[in-house]
Amino acid sequence: MQGYRRRIAYLHEYEDGEQLRSAGFVKVEERGGVCRIDIHLKSDCPPGEEAGSVYIYFYHDRYPVGICLGELESRNGALEWQGTIDAENILDKGISFAETRGIWLRRPGYRDYVAGWEDDLVDVRRFLLFPSGGKKCIRCPWFGNCERSMEHAADGRGKVYEGSHPAGT
Repeated sequence: MQGYRRRIAYLHEYEDGEQLRSAGFVKVEERGGVCRIDIHLKSDCPPGEEAGSVYIYFYHDRYPVGICLGELESRNGALEWQGTIDAENILDKGISFAETRGIWLRRPGYRDYVAGWEDDLVDVRRFLLFPSGGKKCIRCPWFGNCERSMEHAADGRGKVYEGSHPAGT
């Protein structure tokens, strides 16, 4: 089939930055400019706890940057997510599927799961969220290094905002 690509990548659980074990899989099918993504994580979600968020990530300089695709859902004793994205412009962020490196799942309690297309190790402590300032912030020389680039203090993960700089003002 011309114009059809399929990938299967295995999700690995990370704790304190170290890869622990296989925890599920991600299946991606790309056809006609559309990517269909299916995620299956072998993990339960206690009642009342958030299931977690799904990100597709790419690298900018040395930082893996995640674009939020949505929230995991608890189904059949596992956590799952299914959806479609534009292969040429993911969620209007100016990033194509070809630029991505994998899927990152972020669960409560700083539990991270990563499926890389190339199955390489990822430093989950370096993940940043796609900034609200968009590409302009990503091109900022202080990207990931300024006080204003932090998300919520309780979260402790970086997020860059337009007009950021190292002094945080």
